[in-house]
Amino acid sequence: MAPAEAGEHTVAVGIDHVRLSYHYLDIGDIDGYGSLFTADAVLHYPGMAPIRGRGAIEQFRVTGPTRRYTLHTVTVTHGEVVAAGDIAVAGPNGGSTNTAFVDSFTLSDYGLIRTQKTDFGSRGNPRTAG
Repeated sequence: MAPAEAGEHTVAVGIDHVRLSYHYLDIGDIDGYGSLFTADAVLHYPGMAPIRGRGAIEQFRVTGPTRRYTLHTVTVTHGEVVAAGDIAVAGPNGGSTNTAFVDSFTLSDYGLIRTQKTDFGSRGNPRTAG
């Protein structure tokens, strides 16, 4: 396989992994979610120090509130996979709060997620999201 084709395949696999990551979070499959990340992956989440390593990322997702993701777009921009959508966070009385999010991902050579950066409140370019 030519290098360009290998790169295209990696991006296609990475897009599938990004989409699957939200599905796994929605159904509560943290092991499946973690399997999509490299061992040394880093999650950048607003208001927090970077979360480093697959195990720490899994633990972060286990301890957070119940969330439901609705994806609107998944694209490739500037070599990153960018996902935009809405997140519904369950409240203590059964209600939920909806917030727009933009996640940008970098991938390993095998299409695993190497980094994820989350921004809330914008569906625009993650580099300008607030």
